[in-house]
Formats: sequence, structure tokens, C-alpha cells
Amino acid sequence: MKNHTTDKRLPKKQPSLLWYKRNPNYLLSIVSLVLITGTAHAAVEEQNASDTSVLPTIKVSTEKPKTYTTQKTSSSTGLALSPKETPQSVSVITRQQLDDTNAQTIDDVMGQATGITFNQLDVGGRTTYRARGYDITNYKSDGLAISGESDFDGAGNSLNMDLYEQVSIVRGANGLLGGTGDPSATIDLVRKLPKKELGGSVKLRTGSWDKKSVVGDINVPLTQEGSVRSRLVVSSEDSDSFRERENFKRTSVLASIAADVSDDTTIGAGFQYDNKKEHGVSWGTNVPVWFADATTTNFSRKFNPTADWSRSEYEGITFFTSLDSQLANDWKLSTHYAHTESEALNNLGVVKVNNRSIKKKDANGNDIIGNNGKPLTGNEYPHWNQDGTGAYLNALHSESETKNDVLDISLSGPFQLFGRQHDLMLGMTGSQTQDKEWAFNCNIDGVTSSGPTSCQYRTNLSTNWRTWSGDEYSDIIATRTGANKQTTTNLYGGYLAARFSLMDDLSLITGVRRSYYNTYINSYTENGTLSGQSGQKSTHAWTPYYGLVYNFAENYSAYASYTDIFTPQSQQKQNGDVLNPITGQSYEVGIKGAWFDDTLNASLAVFKTKQKNLAIKDSDNLVQGVAGTQAYFEGTGRETQGFETEISGAVTDNWNVSAGYTYLSVKDQSTADRKDPRNLFRIHTTYNLSDYINGLTIGAGASWQTPTINTPNPGRPILDASGNPVLKDGIPTYDNTPLKVKGYTLFDAMARYDINKNFSASLNVSNLFDKTYYRQYGFYNGLIYGEPRRFTLSLEAKF
Repeated sequence: MKNHTTDKRLPKKQPSLLWYKRNPNYLLSIVSLVLITGTAHAAVEEQNASDTSVLPTIKVSTEKPKTYTTQKTSSSTGLALSPKETPQSVSVITRQQLDDTNAQTIDDVMGQATGITFNQLDVGGRTTYRARGYDITNYKSDGLAISGESDFDGAGNSLNMDLYEQVSIVRGANGLLGGTGDPSATIDLVRKLPKKELGGSVKLRTGSWDKKSVVGDINVPLTQEGSVRSRLVVSSEDSDSFRERENFKRTSVLASIAADVSDDTTIGAGFQYDNKKEHGVSWGTNVPVWFADATTTNFSRKFNPTADWSRSEYEGITFFTSLDSQLANDWKLSTHYAHTESEALNNLGVVKVNNRSIKKKDANGNDIIGNNGKPLTGNEYPHWNQDGTGAYLNALHSESETKNDVLDISLSGPFQLFGRQHDLMLGMTGSQTQDKEWAFNCNIDGVTSSGPTSCQYRTNLSTNWRTWSGDEYSDIIATRTGANKQTTTNLYGGYLAARFSLMDDLSLITGVRRSYYNTYINSYTENGTLSGQSGQKSTHAWTPYYGLVYNFAENYSAYASYTDIFTPQSQQKQNGDVLNPITGQSYEVGIKGAWFDDTLNASLAVFKTKQKNLAIKDSDNLVQGVAGTQAYFEGTGRETQGFETEISGAVTDNWNVSAGYTYLSVKDQSTADRKDPRNLFRIHTTYNLSDYINGLTIGAGASWQTPTINTPNPGRPILDASGNPVLKDGIPTYDNTPLKVKGYTLFDAMARYDINKNFSASLNVSNLFDKTYYRQYGFYNGLIYGEPRRFTLSLEAKF
């Protein structure tokens, strides 16, 4: 990734990614050559072989799971249990459902998952997914923790579902395996793995807003029996958006190899490469809610007042390895490790409502002088006028680098006690994350700015929003000073879990984890000298887990579970101290059912969560000595409760369904916001009509949610009877009464026609009735429109 800096930038002491990351085309060529050579070699050997007992024919298969559920999951406890045996709410979105709904991003997945909502702050930037009234912060890939949140570091925004086989979502606290008892949910993405059969596919996508996408997926056995096998998945996209000037380019690659080194041991290795560049992104909401005269705006959904140079970029590479060994007496040893390095760049410019500092005046128009001998300042939030004036450019430039190492080792198997067989699992996990943020000197159209981690321009340059074309201002000239801030987070722990068979139909699943958490921030000067350490926090915690499952009928079970909550926080108080970890308790009881050999699963759960120390934004206060960093304080606590029900899987051989409903009640004295709807219902279903029209599958989906409550910042302008702003100490005033944001219902539809066994065509339509809705309403008095009706046509060839 090219950094947007001048030649004055100091050179890096070390490359931010491995050297070959900078030559992805070279690396891809090598991998492709190996796989293609392996394919050709296997084909030639098969054709020329005279002794088929020595070299059997390579099996060719394009089969894939056809249901919307799974028969086994270990996402909750680490033990491989059926959904009916798991004492917690678990949803699995399979590859079949991902294909049917044309899910390409993590946002597409979360938009169809039971109980998951979102809080979006930027276009192409910060989006927080939520469950049960809390932010989701635990993300995994193949069971290992990753940086999956969608924020300015770009990691979550770059997740490409074309590389994954399925997504597991554990709702509720999951501190036993995750190391942090996040009470919302844990998202675990499972990569596509090499298989023993030769096969592959090529998919082309096109559609609304000049969408262009291609996906190639090839699986190649490298030995005659497939004991050594490989897989390569390449996904590339170049698409516009319904918004003006918004475009994104994305390239993702997954290359992996697996080898059965013995009858009992398999090793695996691979790498994943993700690159995303998006133009037309915003820093905060991109459309204001109100004009300066306090009337509500009504802009077109395509209106996007960003600079034509406003963009974000992300590039990351992950290397991963695994070892799975079957030991004596059905015991299993598993070791998994991953190393990730990434870079993110944000060069943002948008005309919007945001604060600027102005001098406070007394009644005679003189500056009010404070104790430091300088004029006091206050915050003014300029709003757009109907005539086009009042708009100011807000800009941000930042660059960051992240390194992450994570290791998990586990040992599991059965054991005998009191004449019954039980299951035991013990293991340890460890991770270290290092985030580096660079300091800059910046200039935009003669206006300079600098900061310890970024350059920020707030309302420095005025413009006319009615004539805005995106090229009014020149690009940001950003020069690294060499100074930087590095945040290091260590999380280590050991865990023990067991399932005790108390009776034939009654099981106790219990476990405990001991976690060690440490974080600190090092600041470095321009010449690389350590200038200080702040935000240091070390914590130890025990996290117990208890679950009871009773199979009271052949197809039904009842369960109850409890776990503690332990979630470290990185936010800082105004004095620079890091907030204490979030603590609390999580309870859940429910009933589950499974039918047709566990191909159809259903559940009904009642949950309650108590939490304290949750970070609350400290008004407009910043961390002392760290310009531009928002300060937080520890809230008085939050309590959520509700219930949810879900059904997923195959009702018949031709009919798949995934549906879920969530009711949520939130009690929190720290904030008036209610970011989550009280009621949320989602459904997607498909039916194969081959009994009537050969090769045709049709489907439909719906998502319905009730209103939410957002507190605007700063709020609706307050005017007097003459229409002039009401001032206090010379500063305009605002009404920040919480806003009720209306709910909405969205409908989707799909159809797929299998032309023959190798070729198919699919059509997906999202937001079928072109409903206008909001993904944000109130943040800095702005809003973000949801996506209008979208068409996507896919053509797939399989071999």
C-alpha cells in the first residue's frame, strides 16, 4: 500500500508486512503454478497409469452442503456437540445460505442473522454490530481471535465471504473459549479447506451500480489418494455504489494446503491476502438531519458530499498453520497458530455538521480570558443553510499498522467415571496485538494541522453545498513526522471444560478459564526515542461456565447456562487512565428441538445479562495530552433481558428455511440511547421446484425491526420567535432530546436456474420494494441512508 506522504517522511526501520506481501502478483503466480502443475501432473499420471491398484482414479466432486444448519458445533464450549446438546444460542450460516442470499461481506451476513443489529457512524468506516444490547467485539477465524470489527483500521470492512465455508454466531457471553466474556455474541468464520477430490468453480457477478465481480475456487489433490491436497480461492470486485463518488475495489486470496502425515495426524498451512480500496467514504455521517433554520432535510439517497479524493485503504496478510492428531482412546490434540500483519490508510474529506472552536465573548464583544491567560473557547456546530451556505469541510488523515499473533492448543477426549462416559477438554490460548499509529504534519489548501496520531480538520474551509462537486479542495498533503503511538495488548489464558453424563438424558457442561490481560501505550519521538508510557492496565480474572442439558423427549432438550462476564476495555478516561474491564453475569434458559437426523434445528431461549463498568462517551471531553482522542468514563451499569426463537435447516429435501425473532428490553441509567430495536424478525427461505420445473429454485426473505432511540449530537438548533439562534454565553444552543428513529421492513427475493449439472444462473434482489430507511440518525446531527433496491446477476460454472 502506498502511503500518502511526501518525500520528507522518515524511512521505516522495518517493513510493515513481509517482503513478499509487497509483490502479491509474484506470490500468486507461484501458488497458481504449483496448483496448476499439481493438477496437470495428476491428470497425466491418471491417463498413463497402467496399474490402477497403484494409482486409483482421482475423485471429482462438486457437491456441497445443501442445508441451512449444522449437525455439530464447538463454537460455544469447545466440545463437538449438536445444537440440541449445546446450552447456549448458536446460529450457523452455511455456505448454501451464503450462496442463496449472495452474501459477500460481513455486513451481508449480519443483516440476515438472528438477533444482530448495527450502529453505523461512517460511510465505509465504523460500523458496530450488536447483539442482546451490547457491541460485538469477539471475532474469530477458524477458532482464533482476529480483528474483525469494522472501524478505521479496515479489518472488518475487508472480510470477504467468498473465502469462507460458514459463519457460526454464539449469542451471549463466551468467555470460556474467547478469553473475554463479551455478553453480546462471538462471530467465528470458518475458512474453505482443501478436500481430497478434484473440483472447482468460477462465478461471475454483475448488477446494479456497475457491479463487476469474479470468484475462482479450485481444489487440487496433490497425491493419488488426496493425502496431500490444496485449495486456491481468488475473489476480485470493482463496483460503484448508489452514492455519488463511492466506489470500492477488493481483492482477496486464500491459498492452503493440508497433508495427512500419518493415519492419525494431519497438518495444514496457508495464507490469506485481503486488499480493499474504497473512494467516496466519509468521516462521520454524510448527510445532515436539519438545516440551520431547524427544518428537516430531505436529500436524495445518492447525494454524497465527500471530496473526490476521500478514500480508505486496507491491506493485510495472514499466515496460519494447524496440527490435528488423533491419539489413543479417542483423544485428540489440536494446535492452531496465525500471524497477521496489516496496514490501513484513511484520507477523508466530507462536508458535514461538526464542531469548531470559537472564542467566547463578553457582552461588550471582548474575549473572555481564562486562568491560562488565553481566550476561552466553546463549541459551535455550523449547520447548512437553505441557500447553500454554512457548509464546512471536515477532513482526516491517519495511517496505522497492526500485527497480531494468536495460538491455541487443546486436548480433548472421553473418560470413564462412576461407570459412565464423559468428555473432557483442556487447553490454552494466547494472543498479542500491536497497533501503531503515526503522527503527521498535514496541509490542505493552506490550512495546516498536526496531531500525535492523525491530522484532523474541523470546519476550517467553507463551501456551498448546493454547488458541491467534490473537487473544491486539493488533496491532503500529509508528512509523517516519525513520531508514533504503539498500543500493545496481551491476552493469555488456560481453560478446562467437561461434559458429565449424570444420567442417560441429563448432562452437566461446566468449565473455567483463567485469563491474564495486559495493555499499555508507548509513545515515541521523531527519532524513535521512547517518550512515555501510558494507559497501562493489567488484570487477572476467573471466568466460570455452567450448563445443564436435559433431553426430556426424543427430539427435544431443555437447558440452562450461566457464565461470568470479563471484557477488557481500551478506552481512556480524561486523565489518560484506561477504563477498568467490564464485569457482570449472563444467564440463559431455553428449549431446543432437532428433527430429520439433526438437519432441522429450532430453539427458544430466555436470557438476562447484568453488566457494569461499560464505557460511556464523556461528552466532548478529550484525553488530556492526546489531541483528538475521545474521553470515556465507566457507566453505572446496564441490564438486558429478553427472549429469542430460531428455526433453521431443511424442512423437506426441497425446502430450506432460516428464521429468528428477538425481543429485547434494556435498562441503563447512563444513557437515553436505545440503539437496538425492541423487536427484530428475520427470515430467509428457498424452495427447489425441480419436481415442477427442472433446475429452478426460488427464495424470499424479510427483515423487520421496530423503532430505536438515538441522542443527537449536538441536537436540533434552537431558534427564537424571529428564527434567530438562541445563544448562551454567545454560543448557539441545541435541543438534544432523544430521537425516535422509525423502524422498517425490508424484503429480498432470489431465483436460481441450474442450466445443467455444471452451469447455473442466479438473480438476487435486495430491498425489493425500494424502502427508504436509515443506518444512522443523529450522530453529529447527520444520517446515513440504507441501500436502495439492488439487483445482482450471478453465473457459475462448476467442474
